[in-house]
Amino acid sequence: MGLSLAGALIVTLTFYFFSKAANLSFWEQVFLFPILAYLEQPLVMVSFRGHLLSLLFLGILYFLLTQFMKGKRWWLYLAVPLFTLWSNFHGEFILGLGLFFIWIVLYVTCHSGLSRIRMGFWSRPDQIGTPQNDARWKFLFGMFILSFFATLINPFSIGIYQETFRHFGNPFQQYIVEWLPFDTYSLLWWNLEGWGIFLAINIFIIIKQKKITKNLPYIVSTATLFALSLSIRRYAWPMFLVSLPLAKNILCLIKPKEEKLQFVITAPLFILFYILIIYIRNPLADLKTMSWDTYCKRYLLCSPNSAQFLIGNGLTNNLLTFYSWGGWLIANYPQIKPSIDGRMHLWQDKTGYSAFAYYYPLEQAWKNVDESKYDTVYMPPTKPIYKKMKELVREGKWVMVYEDNFAGIFVRKNSIAS
Repeated sequence: MGLSLAGALIVTLTFYFFSKAANLSFWEQVFLFPILAYLEQPLVMVSFRGHLLSLLFLGILYFLLTQFMKGKRWWLYLAVPLFTLWSNFHGEFILGLGLFFIWIVLYVTCHSGLSRIRMGFWSRPDQIGTPQNDARWKFLFGMFILSFFATLINPFSIGIYQETFRHFGNPFQQYIVEWLPFDTYSLLWWNLEGWGIFLAINIFIIIKQKKITKNLPYIVSTATLFALSLSIRRYAWPMFLVSLPLAKNILCLIKPKEEKLQFVITAPLFILFYILIIYIRNPLADLKTMSWDTYCKRYLLCSPNSAQFLIGNGLTNNLLTFYSWGGWLIANYPQIKPSIDGRMHLWQDKTGYSAFAYYYPLEQAWKNVDESKYDTVYMPPTKPIYKKMKELVREGKWVMVYEDNFAGIFVRKNSIAS
């Protein structure tokens, strides 16, 4: 219950800050929020993760930048404690720093002599080269430098960057779903492509209205994240949110001028969307029935009976467990020490040992588990190793001691004899 409420609060605050940053009216919120909730649903439904906090912090950052654009420059001082907090919660603070830097460079460029270049769609800058603008740019870059040093206030100091950059180019990323692209022609792939077409239409409207200078920081940030999303799906979730200032332009174009007419159209739509979402998700029923067993059967596809069988029969030593069951086992069955946890795929110890590097070739049956250090294998039937274990059973080298719809337990025959 606590995690459900915390997750709901974080998602709501994320929508709030991005809405404020994009200056969305109720008209725009009614149309965009249901779409945005649908696009973000694959991330939100998984669990209450650190990634959700990163999206919230990113929304706060863009809110602070919007306040700066409105002339409230002192709001940006809050970026310093924001990045201190962010770096202590989730490694995606580096993405936040990168987007912060892109925004500053483009904002400065759009208000400098470089924007004197005459282009048909370029809006005229104001107060170019004035002392006021010079002070503004120095202030922006000063805030960025302070924000960078603020990220070093964490238990690992500069080591947090070393750990994060170790992820980039790691060969094992190709085996982790969130570091892979969406499957071509899948529903998530079509969602990304459809949103890209929708944004292209909005950018065309921006160019036609000669508002490119004002929107350039958002266009480049969105385009950068969209390009990254084509090869790594985890960048799609911040991209959908960052693109809100662009996505609203087509809605502004069709918005009725009379406020009463806006309300007459949007109020029933808001009620309809809200009822529809409640009907589809049925949150009260989920909250009443939510338990570890429900979570296990619906999301992890695991088996409590199999875990209890391991404990009851003393099969907890030299045990190879499934990657995605680590957190579930740790939380519910402390007697079972999982061989790997899904949160540690790229971790290495000081000797260079990687649990994932040892585990994954066994799971995929690239290496023979019969030649490994493990005496018990605890796996779901969907993995290639399961088929390999059945072959070893037929060869008389291993014994299947448990099987249900979600899990199987195999024991080395020599270990049973001993």
